[in-house]
Amino acid sequence: MKDSLLRSLGVEKMVTILDIAKAAGVSHGTVSNVLNGKGNVSSKKMELVLKAAEELGYNLNKNAKVLRSGDSQTIIIILPTLALDEFATFYESALKEATARDYQVKLFCTYDNPIKELEVIKEIIKERPSGIMAVSSLEDANEYYQQLSINKSDIIFINRRPLNALEFISFDFKKAGMDMANYMNLFDGKIIGVFTDETKHSNESDFISSFLNQINNKNIVISQSNMAHEYENAFNMIQSTSFDFIITTNVSKAVMLLKAYHYGSSKPLPKIIAMAPFKNTYSNEILYYFQDYGYMGVSLVKKIILNIHLKDKSHSKIYDNIGFLEKHLSYNKYESQINILTIESPTTKALMKVIPHFEKNTNIRVNLDIKKNSDIFEIIRDDEKWKSYDIIRLDVVGLSWYGQKIYKNLQGLNKNLDHVLDNLPYFLKDYYANINDVTYALPFDVSIQMLFYRKDIFENEIVKRKYFEKTKSELKIPKNFTAYNEILKFFNESDFDSIKDVNGASMITGNSGTIATEYLLRYYSLKGVLLNDSEIKLDVDIAKNAMELIYENYRNSKVIESNWWGEEVKAFVDGKTAMVIGFMNHLSVVSQSNIKDSIGIANVPGDTPLLGGGILGITKPTDKLNESIEFLNWLNSNEISEQITLLGGNSASYFLSNSSVVQTMYPWLNKAKKTIMNGKRENTFENGQSIDLKQAEEVIGKYILQLLKEEQPDYDQYVAKINEELEAKQEELITQY
Repeated sequence: MKDSLLRSLGVEKMVTILDIAKAAGVSHGTVSNVLNGKGNVSSKKMELVLKAAEELGYNLNKNAKVLRSGDSQTIIIILPTLALDEFATFYESALKEATARDYQVKLFCTYDNPIKELEVIKEIIKERPSGIMAVSSLEDANEYYQQLSINKSDIIFINRRPLNALEFISFDFKKAGMDMANYMNLFDGKIIGVFTDETKHSNESDFISSFLNQINNKNIVISQSNMAHEYENAFNMIQSTSFDFIITTNVSKAVMLLKAYHYGSSKPLPKIIAMAPFKNTYSNEILYYFQDYGYMGVSLVKKIILNIHLKDKSHSKIYDNIGFLEKHLSYNKYESQINILTIESPTTKALMKVIPHFEKNTNIRVNLDIKKNSDIFEIIRDDEKWKSYDIIRLDVVGLSWYGQKIYKNLQGLNKNLDHVLDNLPYFLKDYYANINDVTYALPFDVSIQMLFYRKDIFENEIVKRKYFEKTKSELKIPKNFTAYNEILKFFNESDFDSIKDVNGASMITGNSGTIATEYLLRYYSLKGVLLNDSEIKLDVDIAKNAMELIYENYRNSKVIESNWWGEEVKAFVDGKTAMVIGFMNHLSVVSQSNIKDSIGIANVPGDTPLLGGGILGITKPTDKLNESIEFLNWLNSNEISEQITLLGGNSASYFLSNSSVVQTMYPWLNKAKKTIMNGKRENTFENGQSIDLKQAEEVIGKYILQLLKEEQPDYDQYVAKINEELEAKQEELITQY
């Protein structure tokens, strides 16, 4: 009767744990344990409980769990507005990081109104947040401290430092003022406008004072404006004076100035320089001075969460500015064309989209000849075919063997190119540029092998429970290939709903080169070595163990008869596999997929990934040397590297980047940068003697493909066959052209 009355009033009855227990046919305690992730509950009962909860419309109240545990999982962010790029970037990055760590974020916007901010403080008095981050319009931090019970050290003020503020985080606005003044000192322009927020805010005051102290012999006109009047003040500013340059402390003010010049002035548009979050692309009208607000948002959330239980904690920090990025400001003009040989890859696809920018700025037509990787090696082995190209993209495996044959020494050819080379770290130079300390190439799409996995599957309670019931061990990210194969076998033999149509992983078996990298990954994980003293051979016992691992892998994987990694990645992106091990330059499409938020990243089992990716070099016989140099300089500029990354490719500069934009797109980059030092590709003996690693890998891969097709392979026989052929070809593999 009561339930009927509630329904007639449009009020749904609250579903209780007892209701779920009755519907599922289990005890109250079992339901409680399942919903709270506790207890030794069988997978069958877990399925009954979760199905009943879903059908009854029950939602686990995360806040109730917080109250029971005494831990808060809320972060409050107080900003003037999200209309400004810097605050939007900060908020988006902080929100994403908090969500990934199972924290929620509550946002309040004050519109830079102190009265509104005081109302917000009163509104959050009853909250129990883990931390508060505020870009405050108030003069005194005591307005927060006196009304909120939260620990003072967990209230963090950003950029603007009110009186009595204990914790303060900011970018270096004094350095920004100095940098912009030094930039202005390079030019003859005499009249410089400075358009800022009100100097009552510490960041604006710091910027203006350091700028004025550093600037030389210029007429400076300063206009200050709050958010409410900046459009009107932009018109007032440009109509009163003719400027050579105008500096603004945010992008919004720069855009207001552009509109003011468009609608309210017949004067020529001066160069506008703006402080900006590191997400804006390049502009012909605005020169950006970057500060990485995305990185700040991520870092601050991490600090709050990691320091929750610390008694003595400090969040205060001054973050370095990124500053001005080098930009290819001028191009040499040609009426010419260049021929480039490359492979099909995400980076090549991205390059194709931006080549029109190069062509229209240089009048150099670019002919891209896109081939399979194996075809490129066939072309290089033909002494006539490769000479028709000006630039060749070569897999890193071939640099030490073919580099001196086909590429020019790049050192000393061009000042800008030398600058690019000088900025490469040594570990990239050694594998992707140099042969015996002489530079013949530039990294194109740096890559190592990594393990990607579906977090939603690995963290699914039913899947975890079923795995334990079957294996008597916990489902974890595999640290070695024995554990990896155990997981593959579990997925292969399981048919319950959660993973019924999902394989553990897939395996590419289309050619000897790709399967060789799969095999060597396992061989190296067991501490195997290919180059022994002056010989190329496999260690017999380790080689046999690696063969057993790859054979079991093959038997429990989704087998794809393809020549390249794209199909393996596609199976993962399409949700057909729970894991994929691949070279990260082919995994960029994961960041643009529907499952990107469910992806986890880990080191490959054994922590010894193979190095991969490609290099670019200028061919020795080219008669388009200057045009080729122009292309390499263009390609390696920050402007074009950024565009290639945004379009799904990667580059050496963005591999090394700490940009929050890049980290958001490719969250695996930080891990990749840490593990690339463990990367391996044996192509040179200790005495510097190069080997034809490509051909050696083809020998290995040929026999591994044969082995996989057998029902009961004789591993001793296959190790012997590989070593016999490697020995027979020893002279061919170490004696260059």
